[in-house]
Amino acid sequence: MCSIKFYFNKAVTTYENTGKIQKKVALELAKRIKEGHYSTVVEIGSGTGFLSIPLTKKLTFDRFIHIDISFDFLKKLRAKVGGRNFFINANAENIPIKKMKTDLLLGSSVLHWLSNPEENLLEILKLVKEGGKFYFSIFTSNTLKEIKEVSQVTGFGSVYSLMPWNFYVSLFKESGFSLKYELKTYIEKYPSPKDLLLFHKLTGTNYTENKKFSGKEAFKKFCEVYEKFYGNSEGVYATYEVLFIEGQRLSPFLQC
Repeated sequence: MCSIKFYFNKAVTTYENTGKIQKKVALELAKRIKEGHYSTVVEIGSGTGFLSIPLTKKLTFDRFIHIDISFDFLKKLRAKVGGRNFFINANAENIPIKKMKTDLLLGSSVLHWLSNPEENLLEILKLVKEGGKFYFSIFTSNTLKEIKEVSQVTGFGSVYSLMPWNFYVSLFKESGFSLKYELKTYIEKYPSPKDLLLFHKLTGTNYTENKKFSGKEAFKKFCEVYEKFYGNSEGVYATYEVLFIEGQRLSPFLQC
């Protein structure tokens, strides 16, 4: 089975124009990040800059480190931003940065891809220094619930398993950070079920753990059922559930 990296590399030339929900979520996260000067900013899953580019107009920093699993995505981003930006081609589960050195840690639409969040997420949070902050947006379990339901009925396709929002909140509460969070639901419209699936393919987000082949008849049935239950004269819709969460690492003294 192909890796997540394979799917994102295939979407390098199409992600920017088709990643509409990812851009909406990134802009919402950017609005929540407080203005100011940060010595070291680290963004996980920078992509083509949906989050980092608006932030370069809002924040000042000594260094902004962009991390992405796709080298080609980083090349596109590098062409857009100026000095004080640095680029690391790495997986979020193995970030080659010293612990406790980051003032501001960011990630939009990326942490739901972690294969072992109980372990990986706590390791990622170790990057944040005392008094430092993180801001994340994470797709959670009600995302694409319509596709999941129709897939189960028709046997066409599969959906990547997402964790419920309270799983992440519980995990973050164990990490020694003060927290604020909000759950938001987005309803996106598409011309047809075929367009919905195509949009996800063109953003590289059609990866699932159990990719399987489905024939033309199953696809036809999928489209018919999806249109019947989740469509109208304007097209079809899909739900995206997003957890916006921010935190600050407290000093050991304040945690006592």
